[in-house]
Order: sequence, then structure tokens, then C-alpha cells
Amino acid sequence: MRSEPSITLVSLRLQLVSDGLRFPAFSGSVWHGGFGQALARRFPEAFHLLYGGQAETRLHSLRPPLGETYPSGSRLTLELSLFGHAGEHVCACTQAIAQLGESGIDPAGHYRLTHAAVRTPLGDIEYFTAADGFTRPPPTTDFRDWLPARPAPAAIELTLLTPLRIKEGGEIVRQAPSYAQLLHRLIGRLEQLAHVTGGRAPFTADERAQLLAAAQDVRLTDAALRWSEIARRSARTHSQMHFGGLLGRLRFAGELDSTLPWLLAGQHVQIGGKSAFGFGAYRIVGSDAAGGPAGAAGT
Repeated sequence: MRSEPSITLVSLRLQLVSDGLRFPAFSGSVWHGGFGQALARRFPEAFHLLYGGQAETRLHSLRPPLGETYPSGSRLTLELSLFGHAGEHVCACTQAIAQLGESGIDPAGHYRLTHAAVRTPLGDIEYFTAADGFTRPPPTTDFRDWLPARPAPAAIELTLLTPLRIKEGGEIVRQAPSYAQLLHRLIGRLEQLAHVTGGRAPFTADERAQLLAAAQDVRLTDAALRWSEIARRSARTHSQMHFGGLLGRLRFAGELDSTLPWLLAGQHVQIGGKSAFGFGAYRIVGSDAAGGPAGAAGT
């Protein structure tokens, strides 16, 4: 195991209060566009760092609220992960989200940012409130900090919260992916993040090979998936764009002790393409031998 830092990560949880928000079926592209515009207006350095380059190598991932309609006064949560040097711009990102709510996120409407916290393996650490402003420097974590050191359950259920868009052999995967495919895509994402952040991959070459070999023995026991097609209008080209991914749940069983910690930690970076638009968010819970839920398996 490596002791030196790998990929630095700041995982933000932003608590919002709606002023009658109404989103399309999937709000990820709305948040992506609105957040980018708010950064560009007030924080150009942060904007160029987070939105520059190719979409698949951007230094942030977004987990949007999953609902469509939020009556005035209702609460919702936006999650944002910043990688590498992007983590130095937490305050700019927080202010941009607050200002976006004041000016209005097109076409959904207005909201207020009330609290912001950094997620850590030991719990959330609040660093901002609407009443007091910034109350403490936001901490950073290392990806390896999120690897839980405890026995894995006999089986897990993995819920695809937002569309999963991965490829195999150059083709978009539209059927239930295997456990090995998911872990392989996560490892590839971590290698990509390490490259663009100038950090180290959080595993050695031997660890990588051992993880992928172990994943082959985990079996898919059940799946309930559907394909979700998303339409968005490009702010740059003004053209209508379509892309989609898988939604639903997957159940896996097998020897999970060595590989599951990585997928649990991977919930903070997401898997597959379009993560800056909110794609690739997932949640894992453990299961008992009969396949029923047995509580959260990770953070």
C-alpha cells in the first residue's frame, strides 16, 4: 500500500432551499450550465480550471438533486466533488452556487444556499452558512482516505442514481454491466484523474492487476435497468445534443473484501462519461445472504 498522497479530493454537500424550482426530468445539464456561467462571471480562474479541456478530464463531478419539482421552502441537496488544484477554489465554487440561486438557474428558477459542508470519512465538516458566511477553511481528503477498512458483506445492491454511460470495445454499454466492468471503469477514471491533476494513481501496478483479477469472480445476481436519453442545448454551439445512460439497480455477490472498498470510495468521483453533467452517480448498500438490504455498505 502506498503512503504518499494520490488524488486530492474535496467532496462538497450544498444544502439549498427552493423558491419554487422546476427542473426538467434530469437536472444535471441545467446545473452544469448554470454553475459554469456563474463561475465565468465572477471567478474566471476557477472557471477555466474546472471547465477547460475535454469534458472527460474535467476536475469536478456533480451529483444533482434527483427531483423535478421543489415547492417554495422545500430543501434539496447538491453535491460537488473537486479534484486536485480545483480543491483550492472551494470558496469560489460555493459563492458561485449561492449567486446562481439569487440570479436564478435557467429555466428552473431561484433558490437559497443555506449551508455547505465538506464530506470526510469521519463525517461532514460545515464551513459555510448563509447567516455567518465562511466559518473555517474547508479541509481536503485523499482518495485513499475513503477506502473502508472493514469486512465486506456477502452481497451488495448498487443503485445507478444518475445515468451511467460507459463503453466497451468502443460501443456504449446498454445492458447490465458486470462487476468487473464497473471496477475497470473506476480504475480508468482514477488513472485519468491522477494524470490530469499531476498526482499518483492510488494503487500500484500489482494492486491494479490483483483488483481486476478479483473482480472477475464477483457475479451479477439480478438487474433492473432502463436506458435514459437526455437532451440538452449546448451553450457554446446552440445545437441540441442527445446522450444517455443506464438507470436502475444491480445486485452482485461473491468475495468482495478486496474490491468493494474501491467502489465505495468511487462514489465520490463517479463512473463513466459526463460526470461533470451529473452522470455516473451511484449508491451501494450491503445485502444479507438472502439478497435483502442490510444497511449502507459505505459512506
